[in-house]
Amino acid sequence: MPIEMTSRQRVLTAARRKTPDRVPRTIPVETGVVKKLKAYFHTDDLGASLKDDHAWVGPQPSHLAQNLARYFSRQGVTWDEWGRGRIWDSEDHYAEYLYPLAHAQTVDEILRYPWPDLDQPYRYAGLNERVAAFQSQGLAVVGGLQETIFEIAWQLRSFDQLFEDIHAGDEKAIILLDKITDRRTAAAAEFARAGVDILSLGDDVAMQDRLLMSPRMWKKWFRPRLEGVIKAAKEIKPDILIWYHSDGKINDLVPNLIEVGVDILNPVQPECVDHQWIKATFGSQLAFSGGLGVQSILPFGTPDEVRQHVYNSFKALGDGGGLIIGPSHVIERDTSLENILAMLSAIDEYGRYA
Repeated sequence: MPIEMTSRQRVLTAARRKTPDRVPRTIPVETGVVKKLKAYFHTDDLGASLKDDHAWVGPQPSHLAQNLARYFSRQGVTWDEWGRGRIWDSEDHYAEYLYPLAHAQTVDEILRYPWPDLDQPYRYAGLNERVAAFQSQGLAVVGGLQETIFEIAWQLRSFDQLFEDIHAGDEKAIILLDKITDRRTAAAAEFARAGVDILSLGDDVAMQDRLLMSPRMWKKWFRPRLEGVIKAAKEIKPDILIWYHSDGKINDLVPNLIEVGVDILNPVQPECVDHQWIKATFGSQLAFSGGLGVQSILPFGTPDEVRQHVYNSFKALGDGGGLIIGPSHVIERDTSLENILAMLSAIDEYGRYA
């Protein structure tokens, strides 16, 4: 039996496709579920109760006093520092998206947009100390840059307009993607300097049964930019691990992701990706994160079916190591407490390597 590891050792071992003492886990949950679980466990430290092996870090808040209201004519709009507008429902769960650059007609409008200052060093003040503190607690530290390029671009420009620009080879698409990439590249370098163990990247570029774009389009417009972000981090910290997230059937892009330096693929959504196939095909080159179906078994199965699902996922994706288990997205509020507890107990029971 393997010796008892710290969470950090466990994650890094699995991420490098070796066999840890037990399968590491990351258990993201939706805000409504957070409240339910904190009440059940009688704690504010939910990560400890869920036995999450990771700590996540991000930039400091911006000093910019951005007022993006001029881009939105409707009331009740909130926006993040990228200027992505949202009108939330009564439970702050679902949102209608509004796109500040949807009607931009010129390159100059893209250039004059109030871009966030994520390329400024002050945004990463104290990051070294936060990373070191988590690592001293035995946790693997993840620097989060999910929604790396594509999702930010369409949520600024609108889905339809971004693809029209790309199809036409419009310079507005080039400038938009480069402005985003510049900031992601700068942030990746700062995370690497701070010593994070894992850099978390990703964009949802797939639907349930296919990609959102052709592989040729992705390779031309997004692969070089993603590769540049990864290169910036690895030039500073060669052993940094790259975690890439995309929901949906991502199969056709996996070889490209390996070629640009991705180490961990998330979330290997079971409704879309055959676990046995992806392990057999790419398990010697990739570790896998996630695997548990939030569209199927977790919300709609019985507790016994949830336990069997955990076991099946562990056997399919975790044989010989290389698995960080968890839900394939945040656990939503339609998942019962009984099923969440069944998932956790099954990970405890089945996740230890003999």
